[in-house]
Amino acid sequence: MTRPRVPRASAIAGAIARVLGMGASVVLLANLIYESVNWGKTLALSVTVAVIALVVDGSELMGLLDSTRTISRVSPACVVCGDLLVLCLAIPSIFLIMLSNSNNDAPDSDPPPDPDPGPWASTDFLSLSVTFAICGLRVLLMTWSFVVCCRVIKQPRRRDGEVSSVDSPSELQDASHTR
Repeated sequence: MTRPRVPRASAIAGAIARVLGMGASVVLLANLIYESVNWGKTLALSVTVAVIALVVDGSELMGLLDSTRTISRVSPACVVCGDLLVLCLAIPSIFLIMLSNSNNDAPDSDPPPDPDPGPWASTDFLSLSVTFAICGLRVLLMTWSFVVCCRVIKQPRRRDGEVSSVDSPSELQDASHTR
């Protein structure tokens, strides 16, 4: 039995969502490096969020896009755990980004602080916005992976105990391969 030549819409949407997640992680990482170099602000938890998100999205995307089937897909349960880890680290990261200016805005003497927010305000806003976007995307991806996980559990098993990959809910591989 051969798979259809056209990828399923769910597989295309999943790949696009993972590419968006990777893009958001790269933007966040670049912005955090910029802040660190220019103002000495080290937001290590946010850097960790970006790196782990890149690993999770990259591994899932490579498994989705590999038409030669040499790279095996990560199980949906593992992807749910990876997305949950990123989400659980990203939420405290939001608060750390908001609190990162508390030391910079504290006046050293009696005069009131300057109303100018500082040159890092726009980069903090970008970091905050991208981290919120990563959190929202993680909730969607985690829900999606959970649904896929439930579908895999419900799939009938073959005699040798493996789940048939022909009926996988998110396939991007080429139809030229047969089982």
